[in-house]
Parts: sequence; structure tokens; C-alpha cells
Amino acid sequence: MQAKVNTLCLAKRKPKWLTLRFIELTSTESVFYSPAHNLKGSSALIVIYKNGLTSKTMQYIASQSTYPATVFLNQNEITKRHCKIRWFNQTSEIKRCGHGTLAAANFLIDHFGYCPEAFTSMSNERFTIRVKKQRAQLLLKSIEPKKSELAIGELKSVFSSAIKAAYSTGDKNGYTVVLFNEEFNKKFDKEVEKDDLKSLHVDFNALNKIHKNAVIALSIKNIDKKNAIAHFRYFAPQFGVNEDSATGSAVSVIAPLLFRLYGLNKAMLVQQSNNGALLNYEFNNAKVVIY
Repeated sequence: MQAKVNTLCLAKRKPKWLTLRFIELTSTESVFYSPAHNLKGSSALIVIYKNGLTSKTMQYIASQSTYPATVFLNQNEITKRHCKIRWFNQTSEIKRCGHGTLAAANFLIDHFGYCPEAFTSMSNERFTIRVKKQRAQLLLKSIEPKKSELAIGELKSVFSSAIKAAYSTGDKNGYTVVLFNEEFNKKFDKEVEKDDLKSLHVDFNALNKIHKNAVIALSIKNIDKKNAIAHFRYFAPQFGVNEDSATGSAVSVIAPLLFRLYGLNKAMLVQQSNNGALLNYEFNNAKVVIY
């Protein structure tokens, strides 16, 4: 779904960090929500700053925020074709953040009427933005996971349900997709919403100790190309978040896997976190467009 515009979050009682001379503007933005399916999506705090704001101060600001991600943009770069972007949660800097990037792009479009063609992370990864009907779409390179019996062995005691297969992208700062038994359904209805992933129990302490990758729990519900549906959840205690509410970056791994297994180049992805999220995507030529 597209982002929801909120008013600037300059509250009557300003947090102390808002008085910093480096802060130019703050706002909040929501993405991946769907009132029709009672899915709240996720939100991000957008902070536009002047030169001089340190990484330590960025982390402090994020630690005082109640949002899953705090996004930092330099005011001198937001009018350029390419703009650096940084994301933090309450405890650490985030290496990849799809929902925060889309939220930032839509905020700039709504409040300033423009948006950079691409955002660049601290690791020099490019997050390309397409604008369609005044809404941002995120273009990412796909990440191909490989089947991993080792991951099954490590993770079988972490989850309350049996793992059908596991696919990993790497051993450090990567992703592992854990595939659970499929239950194909013809359409997206109330029966589908009552999915086993919602009741899936996770031992976060064990996951944090025995596995280095963020883990995506995935269950495919419909492989019909016109109405393809998959459900997922995202766990990353290793990176300061037990479970994320809406994870755009995960689609860069899910999309090529669904194409390899079922020939799907697009699907409706329902993230079954507490808030729930709805993500749509299209996969072509090793690239994923998320909206």
C-alpha cells in the first residue's frame, strides 16, 4: 500500500533533541497499511538535519523514538538526484530498511513535491525510487538465497512448527528464509487470514545465539499467478529487533525465491506481525519493485 501522510510531529512538549540546532524538520510517515484487511503497516520518524549531526546523536534520537525506524536525511542532499540515507532503531544502526526508505520518499514527495532518484546507504547500496501517481515505489536488486540444510539444523529448535526447507543468502548480515508447509487457497479471505504463522512461537534467545542471519518465516498460500499470496514474518534479534512489523527489504529475498519455486513474478505479501502489513511487488530481471 502507499504511504499515509501525517502532520509534522513537532509536539507541544518537544523532546530535548528537537531543540538541537542541527535538526531542521521532523515528521512521521506510515507505509504498507491496509484498512480493508485490518493491517496497520509500519511507520518511521523522518529527521531532516543540517551538517554537524553525529552518528552518536542520531542513535540517541532513535533511542528516544517509539517508531520501528528513525530515518536521517541531510537537508543539503534531499534536492539532489542521489541522497545519502541512514536508519536507526532504538539500539543500533540498521543496514537495510525498505519501509523507512519508502516512508522518507513519500514524505519528500508530499511535503516538498520532489524526491531523489535514489538513496544510498552507508554500505553504498543503492535504493532506487520510482514515482507513480505521486507515490513512491522502491526498486531493489534481488538477493538469491541458496538451499541450506545447515540452517534447518540450527533453527529446528527455534520454531514451534516443523521446517520444510531453508534458504540462506550468507553467514553474516544476511537473510535466511524458513519455509513452512504450504496450504494453497483460491482467494484471500477470512480463512486465509487465520494462518499458522500467527501462532508460530519463536525462541528469540536461541535464535540470537545460534544463527547470524535475520530470519524470514514464509508460508505460501496461493500459487495462482493472478492471485498469488504468501504470508511471512521477520525476526532479527541479532540486530536489535525481535520481530519487525513491516519489512520491505525482505522482499528482495522472498521475490526471487518465489520465482524459482513457483514461477511467480508478483504476489501479495501479508506480513503477519502484530500490526500486520500488506506488501505488493513485481520481480523482473533480478530487480524487485516494492509498493
